Amino acid sequence: MSDEHLTPEQENEALAAEFALGLLEPDEAEAVHQRMVNDPVFASAVRDWQERFSAMADELTAVMPPARAMLNIQRALGLVDEPLSKVPEIRRGRGKQTGGGWFGWLAGAVVAGAVALAVILLPQTDAPGFAADLVAEQGVLRVEARLDGRDMEVALAEGAPADDRDFELWWIADQDATPVSLGVLPRDGRASMTLPEGLEPGDTVQLAVSDEPLGGSPTGVHGPVLAIGPLTRL
Repeated sequence: MSDEHLTPEQENEALAAEFALGLLEPDEAEAVHQRMVNDPVFASAVRDWQERFSAMADELTAVMPPARAMLNIQRALGLVDEPLSKVPEIRRGRGKQTGGGWFGWLAGAVVAGAVALAVILLPQTDAPGFAADLVAEQGVLRVEARLDGRDMEVALAEGAPADDRDFELWWIADQDATPVSLGVLPRDGRASMTLPEGLEPGDTVQLAVSDEPLGGSPTGVHGPVLAIGPLTRL
């Protein structure tokens, strides 16, 4: 790995990529926006990154991101020491990075962008076999789930988690069963998935939504359960 600091060109590319992915803080994003107005070369670099990330979405099939998806990405990129004590951030400060570190950061940003772009709007199926509408007793939260065979679509119809939290969906086979995570809910739009092996739709099944740390809970329901409801036949 080189000991050299980032070149000005690498600094510009890293900043343009961060802006395109929406990773900057509001004040940083505003400064970049103003620079784009006055610097057509930099503005072109931002547009190039936006087009690259947008093209990635065309190659993806929308699925519900599994719980701890971000953690698994970070582990695969070597950004997490085992045993895991905390979730490190993918973003790195640009000013003191080495050339190799910058490329490692950029790889992480690209993968994170792919995960974010994978959750896109999907049409509803015509004749799902089961449905569940989960509504919180307190606050504004409504989650819609539809199943057609083993294919499931989920939408966060109302409400949103805090910026540092995620809503996680759970499958409860019956009143004595341990909840099984179906993944983190999309913050907007719809997501689809195929039920994992061993999970069978039926009249005893309930779905629940809990409030968990970003990426979801690694070891079962930890946060408060906000809504729960049964699967019903259609």
